[in-house]
Amino acid sequence: MKNKYKFALSLLFLTSIIASSQIQYKATKASLSQYEVPEWYQDAKIGFFYHWGPQTALGDHWTKDISDFCMQKGKYKDSNIGIENPVGQWGSHMYPNMKNGVIEPDSLQSTAYLIHKQIYGDPKDFGYKDLIPLMSDKGWNPEEMVRLLDEAGVKYIVPQAIHHDGFAMWDSKVIDEFNAAKMGPKRNTTKEVIDAARKRGIKVGVSTHASRHSWYYKKIPGYDTGNPRYDQLYGVGLGKDGLPQPYAVEKWENTIGELVDMFQPDYIFVDGGSADIFTENGSYLWQDAFRRVLSNYYNQAQKGGWDPVLSFKRESLWKEEAVPDYEGGNLIDIAPYKWQTHASITGWFYRPGRGRRTPTPILFSKIIDAVSKNGNILLNLAIKTDGSIQEKEITFLKDMASWMQVNGEGIHATRPWLVYGELEPGTSLGFVSMEKKKRKVYNDPEKIEMGRYKLHPGDIRYTRSKDEKNIYATRISWPEKPFVLTSFGKNAAGKTIDIESISLLGSDAKISWKKTPEGLLITPPSTPVFKDKTWPVMFKIVKH
Repeated sequence: MKNKYKFALSLLFLTSIIASSQIQYKATKASLSQYEVPEWYQDAKIGFFYHWGPQTALGDHWTKDISDFCMQKGKYKDSNIGIENPVGQWGSHMYPNMKNGVIEPDSLQSTAYLIHKQIYGDPKDFGYKDLIPLMSDKGWNPEEMVRLLDEAGVKYIVPQAIHHDGFAMWDSKVIDEFNAAKMGPKRNTTKEVIDAARKRGIKVGVSTHASRHSWYYKKIPGYDTGNPRYDQLYGVGLGKDGLPQPYAVEKWENTIGELVDMFQPDYIFVDGGSADIFTENGSYLWQDAFRRVLSNYYNQAQKGGWDPVLSFKRESLWKEEAVPDYEGGNLIDIAPYKWQTHASITGWFYRPGRGRRTPTPILFSKIIDAVSKNGNILLNLAIKTDGSIQEKEITFLKDMASWMQVNGEGIHATRPWLVYGELEPGTSLGFVSMEKKKRKVYNDPEKIEMGRYKLHPGDIRYTRSKDEKNIYATRISWPEKPFVLTSFGKNAAGKTIDIESISLLGSDAKISWKKTPEGLLITPPSTPVFKDKTWPVMFKIVKH
């Protein structure tokens, strides 16, 4: 009896220690800045999300001519037929521009409005809600999607939960009418992907883009967007002061809260609409709501025993509070903090007529470039209207599986080395800053600059193993002749590194190498690792 009593006291004592060691996060910068990025995310490096929703239906009609007209390119350049429009965010642009209650002439209309009229008729008669029934589940196979991603070396899978349009892709209780379980594909799509990923032991997330939902649509009398019957889908619009109405803020918080409660996601993606209200009105109202959402997520994760990660865009939080994400660009140097970029293969939403397909070697280069600078990368699938994956994206995933099978050890569970890399001799970085392109909330003086630049075939990127025994030098394409790793030169960062051996991942050939004052001279074997010589290759440098 005494032993049982002692055991109970010990258990109570241990429980109290664990509870006292946990942080009770509050919705303030100071409190949230106690957050530490978990090791699983540090190790994962590569995630995937996807875009699928009502506006995907446009892809079934998206010819090259329509694409060029939409963006006013090709023969439509300088035509002044309409105002050029991005191919995404359809619901925001498909309704007419009005002035004093009168529809403006076509030359002052968005090309999305003109295209919508051509395909579906006047949006007064065929609104955004009428795209929903065009979605189906005929090609939807979440298990197959997850299998392809798993084999490609993807370590966190992030199904779309909700986009700007406010259509929920799960069986939501907050959005209990306009969701994919009840309309369109009539499938609980978010949950199905999460379940399939967890069966394979893969971390899961949810992709959310609903921060700007309440001001996304044009609220026009006589159109469905102006009908209160559809406020759950179209939102309530901004108040007279230009700020979100209390109902809209509460709905957003409840929506993210429901996703946390229902799925316990390891990761949450929050799109850049969280910065809109500040950049338009100078109000921190949405930042206050964001911090309430974030503190709830962190606290629920502590209670549930999982390690949470949330990413944000446009500096709508501080980097100490969560993980900053940069769309379409990478940092110029190694960051002392964790960050993420996200990029697409064929575009965000299914638009085949664009003919867009980012070349495989460029995507591979983006991966290793991000990882070398302490970043992760989240790549995108543009799902078709019936829920299937495009063939060219399947091809990429199979290529990625082949590449990662060889090079994965120099990517997963690695850390940045002393320097991120080297430029090909005789080339320049060609860096174009993107800092001013995206309007931001905060301006962090400690951040590393973000932008775009050209990667050359002879560029080098470095990573290292966590135990620091191995250094991985990735050359952006196959070397046809001997080359020098200048970071090991007599005056360089790696000058004191004592090397035991060098091998080429994916090759059994013995690698000839020697140290010179200029650096580490490596002679590659005659047989390339991959048939496609433009794919990056990785040399493993083992230290004594």
